[in-house]
Amino acid sequence: MKHKIMVVDDAAELRDVLRLYLENAGYEVVEAVNGFDALKCLESHNIDLMILDIMMPNMDGFELLRHLDRQEKGRDFPIIFLSARTQVHDKIRGLTLGADDYIEKPYDPGEVIARVMVALRRTQQQKPEVPERITVGDLSWDVNSRLVYQMDKPLELRAKEYQILTLFMKHPGRVYTKKEIYEYLWDEPYYNDDNTIMVHISNLRDKIEVNPKQPEKIITIRGLGYMLKKEK
Repeated sequence: MKHKIMVVDDAAELRDVLRLYLENAGYEVVEAVNGFDALKCLESHNIDLMILDIMMPNMDGFELLRHLDRQEKGRDFPIIFLSARTQVHDKIRGLTLGADDYIEKPYDPGEVIARVMVALRRTQQQKPEVPERITVGDLSWDVNSRLVYQMDKPLELRAKEYQILTLFMKHPGRVYTKKEIYEYLWDEPYYNDDNTIMVHISNLRDKIEVNPKQPEKIITIRGLGYMLKKEK
């Protein structure tokens, strides 16, 4: 079965080029011209990956990503930003919001295809071979529905928050370094000691801790990294 890729960009000529390369690579392609159009298309299409422009009318790429990750079930497909915005803070913002990759325009279509292949392969590899439900303390992860509950109430998690928390839940008590977490999320080498992981951890604590300033679930191990406390 062919993987289905959605290309969201208001520039028709760019969509045409990507469609040509993607279809030649064996993918099925659906197109949308902005965020609202993409949401409408998702009602009738199950996609495997989204290639998303940022600067679009009506609903831009950042807004669409936030909307998708606020939905009750979140999203189960990777997103690659493809944007003319080349400032470092734009890339950091896109990745922090939950994008899986960020490619600057102008780009080589061959590189885009390679990044698509990597993102799809990573998604397949990250599908957990775990029981249908994993419970750690008052947290419960329904693997099939991709929902995490706290005391039977579903948590509203962004994509990266979900990936971090479920990684921790598979191995409670294990310490993960910032490098390990970063490379798990983005499948690329970790070079800089930026605040990306810390921001995601802080957001998670806000959602699951009684007192995020004094966390009792996601513990910081100074000089090493983070772990989800193993319940006795």
